[in-house]
Amino acid sequence: MSGVLTAWARLLVESLAAAGVRDVVLSPGSRNTPFVWVALESSRLCCHTIIDERSAGFVALGQARISGAPSLLICTSGSAGANYLPAVVEAAASGTPLLVLTVDRPFELMDCSAPQTIDQTRLFGAHARRFFELGMPDAEHGALSALQRRAAAAALATQYPDPGPVHLNARAGKPLEPSHDAALDSRVDALLERGAARAGRPRQLAGQPAIGGLAEACAGARSGLIVCGPGSPATAIPQRTIARLARATGFAVFAEATSQQRFSLTAQPGVALLDAGPWLFEPGRRAPELVLQIGAPPTAAGWDRFLAAHPRLARHVIAERGWPDPRSSATGLWLGDPAANLEALAAALEAHPAQPEASPWVRSMLKDNQQIWSIVEEELGAPDGLLDEPGAVRLLVEALPQGSVLVVGNSLPVRELDLYCRARSGGPVVCSQRGANGIDGLISGAAGAALAAGAPTTLLLGDVSFLHDIGGLYAARSVPVPFTIAVLDNGGGRIFEQLPLADVPGMDGARL
Repeated sequence: MSGVLTAWARLLVESLAAAGVRDVVLSPGSRNTPFVWVALESSRLCCHTIIDERSAGFVALGQARISGAPSLLICTSGSAGANYLPAVVEAAASGTPLLVLTVDRPFELMDCSAPQTIDQTRLFGAHARRFFELGMPDAEHGALSALQRRAAAAALATQYPDPGPVHLNARAGKPLEPSHDAALDSRVDALLERGAARAGRPRQLAGQPAIGGLAEACAGARSGLIVCGPGSPATAIPQRTIARLARATGFAVFAEATSQQRFSLTAQPGVALLDAGPWLFEPGRRAPELVLQIGAPPTAAGWDRFLAAHPRLARHVIAERGWPDPRSSATGLWLGDPAANLEALAAALEAHPAQPEASPWVRSMLKDNQQIWSIVEEELGAPDGLLDEPGAVRLLVEALPQGSVLVVGNSLPVRELDLYCRARSGGPVVCSQRGANGIDGLISGAAGAALAAGAPTTLLLGDVSFLHDIGGLYAARSVPVPFTIAVLDNGGGRIFEQLPLADVPGMDGARL
């Protein structure tokens, strides 16, 4: 059986490359030696070595947020794979493609106190979209063909029908060093030349009756708002599509910085852009007649309070996946390709004989938007000689060049980005971790984004987030483009002081 393991590993890794994988994040070990070896030997793969599996998982996640393609993680047996869990959780919550290959011990070493051996089957539970147990290497033609097919199926499962992480578990017995069998290598070459069945992701569209009904609702609304929540750069809706819809409806647009729209829509003519949203949407404000929510709900807590104050608000959610309506109050949910559905909706509205004009509600909101920014500018420009946190965030973002990448941490930084930074054209691409909304792996994720983008990258995060991923500095060392980490040293963010608990008697001054 000499050479079977090496041939098996090469067929698996090269089949994943044929299915679209380009980046491999390797964490060295013993049991994964054959798979690491063939990945390093592949001419189609770019390999990155990250010793810490926890950091490696977020590097792969950051790459996928930019590229839209799954990166492949490869680790050794035992508890190594368990360190991928935080990244897998975030990938599942955010719908980010990710491939995890954990290399396992042979079946005969299970449940007998063999070292570095745990039950790796379905290690990530419900967080993995699919799990593939690949078993031990097998030189039979049927087994080799099935391995190639399953590699293609695994890669597709990271993107369809519900994008997210996929787990492969491959077993390897000693010897682990590369070994070749000429006849077997020739059979593997033939399989790779033939390739697996081509698998494509279909384009999902809402039916024409649904689009027509939504168009009638928009046309009949005297005031409306398009809300763009967090989104990944890889799946961003084109700005021209949002602008076309805004012109076709006459609705105002509120775009969070993480939506990929805030720093580009200003260049689109005829768009009533509201960029003071966190200040604008308070419960006492009059609501529009209809809201189109694009993707995930906004980050700002004020938006949730606004919805609670207007429980009968007609709100239609247009998204690719999931059910992005945590308040359970949406009027309609339209799943599929968001850009295609929005283009179809705009086209249906443009067929109406009269094009809409900005409503009194929209004009009032634009006026308030400008007044709010006048107040913010006055406060930020106060000549006290000190650079406070809002001023630091503003100064940093305004200095970023067009086409650069801004990775923003959770807790306060992502909120301060919207509170203190006005919309402008030529701004950065914004990456955020708004799936599970955790502070895990932010340095590592930013390093992965920089590797994938190949553009100057800046990470804005808090002090606790920085310390939480201090090991990510190792991953940052390999970034070949300008890479800046800006830490807001603010005593843990103090975000809990903004919660109702802070108003409880006796809590004044407490470090919550």
